[in-house]
Amino acid sequence: MLSRVIVSNITSPKDVNKKVSQSFDTLSITFVNDDLVAIKPNLCDFRPHEQGGTTDPKIIEAIIVYIRKQSSCQIAIVESDHALATADEEFQRMNYSYLEDKYENVSLVNLTTDIQKQIAVDGYYFTELTVAETLLKMTKFINVAKLKTHTQTRITCILKNQFGLISRRYKKRYHPALSEVLLDLIGLFPPDISVVDGIYSMEGAGPSDGDLRKTNILLFGDDPIATDVVAAKIMGIKPSRVPVLRLVKKKRISDLNHEKIENLPNFHFKQAPWYSFAARRFGLRYQKRASKRYKKKRERAKFISDVAAGFIVIKQGKYPTLQSGLIDRKIFWRVLTSMIRRPFVLLSHKLKGI
Repeated sequence: MLSRVIVSNITSPKDVNKKVSQSFDTLSITFVNDDLVAIKPNLCDFRPHEQGGTTDPKIIEAIIVYIRKQSSCQIAIVESDHALATADEEFQRMNYSYLEDKYENVSLVNLTTDIQKQIAVDGYYFTELTVAETLLKMTKFINVAKLKTHTQTRITCILKNQFGLISRRYKKRYHPALSEVLLDLIGLFPPDISVVDGIYSMEGAGPSDGDLRKTNILLFGDDPIATDVVAAKIMGIKPSRVPVLRLVKKKRISDLNHEKIENLPNFHFKQAPWYSFAARRFGLRYQKRASKRYKKKRERAKFISDVAAGFIVIKQGKYPTLQSGLIDRKIFWRVLTSMIRRPFVLLSHKLKGI
């Protein structure tokens, strides 16, 4: 089935509810009372929506109103802490708190302080990841990003907004392998609907230090990759020049050639200077190579430690560790089996071109 992306012009604040309702109807999403709907805005900035920094809460409210026409299900507006502020501070500062008070069964969820669960991941970057319980329980996921340029990733729209699903507050450690991390997060938590807030956008040195650009559009899509491809084109950026989309094409997840949208606007966003972007990408690649060398040494030491703990587990049935808590025979054999299977899974993926 072809991916669908809708570009809507917004001429007045009243248009937001109308366009959300029309687009969600077109994309055929339904909600039932047993659903837990997670809505992820972009709040990882110190600038409000009218300065192009963060998602407009009125868009989130329009989505809530649409859901409420179908069901009284639980709705969680989710965000994680970032380096400059906690999610709770951002909810308050960006005027999201009223949504929790105004609507029943709507809650603001800080993914960093939520109950955490560790899951196994067979991804491009992660082998395991600690995630918020809310993300594991949600039945529908709506990603509501912002239309912005980015000095490291060229654009920050749907795929980059997934980064905020990581519970860890300080996420800088993932920047050298950011494209791989984002693909893992899309694989784990694919949005049912992707929305890009392009009413007030940001160009230049985004995602925080760019210039305001009034574009008066909203994007809606049922495929996060297709939505980002269209968003890039609207900003006048070739999708193949966006690092994460380039990796998407390299891994044959998508050829980036989605159906053309008639009368697609092209705003020719200003970008950071090419030499600045090149220097940043070089620095990230250097970090990635360096961390790989260090990672090998660290993993050898961890492997020796795990082997030593494993012998104790086999002998006495259980063993307490600072890193993993109490390990018993059942956990030990599950981990050992996973370690044995992993090379064969990776080999199978390579043969299939995944």
